[in-house]
Amino acid sequence: MELIAVCDSKTNTAPDFPIGWWSVARSHELKPGDVKAVSALDRELVVYRTESGEARVHDAFCPHLGAHLGVNGKVVGESIQCPFHGWQFGGDGKCNHIPYCDTIPTRAKVQNWPTSEVNGEIYMWFHPTGAEPDREVPVIEQIGDENWTEPRQVEFNIPVHIQDIAENSCDPEHFQYVHKQNQTPPSSVEVEDDGAVHLRSEIEAQGMKGGLHATMFQPGLARVMTSYGPGAEMLVYNSAQPISRNETLLRWTLIVRNEIAEFVGDQVMDGIIEGLSDDYPIWENKVHRRQPIFCKGDETLVLFRKWVRQFYLPDSPRGQQ
Repeated sequence: MELIAVCDSKTNTAPDFPIGWWSVARSHELKPGDVKAVSALDRELVVYRTESGEARVHDAFCPHLGAHLGVNGKVVGESIQCPFHGWQFGGDGKCNHIPYCDTIPTRAKVQNWPTSEVNGEIYMWFHPTGAEPDREVPVIEQIGDENWTEPRQVEFNIPVHIQDIAENSCDPEHFQYVHKQNQTPPSSVEVEDDGAVHLRSEIEAQGMKGGLHATMFQPGLARVMTSYGPGAEMLVYNSAQPISRNETLLRWTLIVRNEIAEFVGDQVMDGIIEGLSDDYPIWENKVHRRQPIFCKGDETLVLFRKWVRQFYLPDSPRGQQ
């Protein structure tokens, strides 16, 4: 007798976390001496800025008796101090001071995560084996450039795995049904020599024709440049903080050229919010298909699935198939 297959659910289909750089905070949220509790990658983390200004990320729970370093923890010089018994941990995660003991146990340490701070955000590197970073966070040179506006920022909590969010960018057919767009502008999706996925499309707004160029560096790290000519450009940058396998915090940053600042801005951010609102019911109720049944018109989705495999361990039981 053949048993009925187990029904798919969010709990048994979501893949592992992809290898890569993940945003855990915006830079302005942490001044020297500040401490922040963060949930990411199914872990509790402490993000803090030392007195010299360096941002660091550690696992949150003290190896002594398990207190959360991000809740009432304190920065002391270049270390984070546990609020329970005053144990201090340096940048390498090792305990370097116990106020009532001269001998520090060799196992007294917390997991330290490689950290990078660019684009106005703090990132942590994740690799399931603990391997060191093999790439850098792409620098968005327009952020902070005097020819561009100050960033507009917004965040969304999305109830789905980060890969499913990224996959939307390579799925032109869903725009007709989810976003009610009768016609999707012609576009091309290719993996180029830099290893990123590039989407290019012609667009038209308020009678002006222009071009859109989206670059996906990894799932959850992308830049979208829209241009209507010299000096008429806007850039949207998005990063992600995977909280769990089925919950992702998206961070969006919008900047525009100073020449068009008074004409473009809030309505673009409103459009982003509206678009995500359309997608939300699908994401909230869907499951991840590791081996979806594709048809002939799904070429760009097939391309994305092949590209995204590099961000998972090939022998992972929950890795991308």
